Amino acid sequence: MLKVSVVVPIYNVEQYLDKCIESIANQTYDDLEIILVDDGSTDSSPSICDKWKELDSRVIVLHKENGGLSSARNAGLDIATGAFIMFEDSDDWLELDVIEKCVERTKKDNSDLVIFGYKKISEKGKNLGLFTFGNKTYTNEEMSSQLHKRILEMSFGYAWNKLYRLSILKKEGLRSDGNIVDREDLFFNLSLFKYLGKISFLNHIGYNYLQRQTSLLHNADLKRLKSMNSFCEKVVNAKWGINDFENQVKNMIILHYLSDAFVKNIIWNNQLTAIKKIKYMNRMIRECEYTDYLFEDKCNPRYLNILFKGIKKQRSNAFFVYVILSNLKRRIKE
Repeated sequence: MLKVSVVVPIYNVEQYLDKCIESIANQTYDDLEIILVDDGSTDSSPSICDKWKELDSRVIVLHKENGGLSSARNAGLDIATGAFIMFEDSDDWLELDVIEKCVERTKKDNSDLVIFGYKKISEKGKNLGLFTFGNKTYTNEEMSSQLHKRILEMSFGYAWNKLYRLSILKKEGLRSDGNIVDREDLFFNLSLFKYLGKISFLNHIGYNYLQRQTSLLHNADLKRLKSMNSFCEKVVNAKWGINDFENQVKNMIILHYLSDAFVKNIIWNNQLTAIKKIKYMNRMIRECEYTDYLFEDKCNPRYLNILFKGIKKQRSNAFFVYVILSNLKRRIKE
């Protein structure tokens, strides 16, 4: 058996934590190292971690000062000793056979990374969507041409729907960058990319992704926009070994980042009127130092091209209307 380390960063998730840890402890694959990183929680999460340490000899608990998601993941990564490693968010849960299926796939194809499907779940237990990505193994060169598509379909951008070969992370000193406010998972995966020999996609729903209204993704905060130029600079200067496809991928990532930042922190911000939202977006477009780097790419989805045209005109009206109408259509459909 090949030991798998599972790292769980934990911060004030007492109502979800038992279900999360139970989904790891009850895996059909038994050779596990379960690393629970309590990132300075102030609720009962620390005692829940300690309880599981008493119940299961495979559990290791780290209590540390609060440092954020990347800091907690890195702390777990530093002490992991498995052949492979997974990262699970503490309010989500695994399907009980996913680790076994991932390890089987690495043995079959000698994969350095296995990517599996996931399900989005509402707090009321409603299925919000299934995401699967086929069942194929790529060499590094073959995957280069796939990255644009795979990032857009949200298979490559997360850390939690993957099994990583730990020796590569250790050898190359790869860690999650805590200075990146959003997209830290995507940066981590792209930084790893050039060291991967084979990447496998597993046609299996192995992860349940809870959509919490109180989570970071659903809290509008204009302060998060201050990191816009820092993020764009990191993207432009990054060397990911994607060769001929690097400019296309970087262009898409910046547009996608700006789109998410505007939608989540401005358009969804209930404290701003519609006029103020548009003015704020126009201001952020003017303040972005990397708009000249961007170009129109017909491989990008429609909303990114609408945003691109708005950036070039320094007017966000069309993008704002598109987002509002798309959200209205989605609600009517639901």
